[in-house]
Amino acid sequence: MSKEELEQRRQEWYEKVKNEGKLNKSPIEDHNAKLKTLQNPVRRDIIKHLNEKKMTFAELKAEFNLQDMQMKLHLGMLEENLYVEKEGDATYVITPRGEDYLASVEPKDDLKKRRDEWYEKAKKEGKLKENPTEDHRAGLKAMQNPVRRHIVESLGEGKMTFDKVKAKFDLNDVQARLNLDMLVDTLYIEKEDDTTYVITVRGEAFLENAESKHEH
Repeated sequence: MSKEELEQRRQEWYEKVKNEGKLNKSPIEDHNAKLKTLQNPVRRDIIKHLNEKKMTFAELKAEFNLQDMQMKLHLGMLEENLYVEKEGDATYVITPRGEDYLASVEPKDDLKKRRDEWYEKAKKEGKLKENPTEDHRAGLKAMQNPVRRHIVESLGEGKMTFDKVKAKFDLNDVQARLNLDMLVDTLYIEKEDDTTYVITVRGEAFLENAESKHEH
């Protein structure tokens, strides 16, 4: 699959599960459920294994040396939070959300290169504050607000329009503009066009750091 086809598959999957009512938790509930799911190292390893190949219930049980009840508990939680899904009666596969999680915790060389290039570009354009302490303070202030953190998390799963952000977080125009502008100013997100927002490399790094903190 080409990069464009993979992105289309990803967007279609998120749209499908949303239409099926599987993404109907509030952003805070969803965030907490994801953290609880991924705090367990066995569940993180299951996602990694399924990224390499689809596996049956019996194969996973043998691989992780678990009893039926233990494996059902882990897989049930991963399914409920959309990191894996069933293909047929007994085979499990990774979902786009599972792939997004792995991409965020296992940055590859080309991702590091892209990050370095992005920071260099932002610096040249004068978007990075000269004073690192001031930059750090502005970033902390932006991320102290749970709504802004959840906006970054949502954009980590795919680009969103202004109207989608408004609807998802139940904000009025002024509230949505205020939160989005602060995230753009502190370089966690950026505008792709007049109405669409995407996560930046800094936003991805924030999510990665937040994830690793909860793992330890």
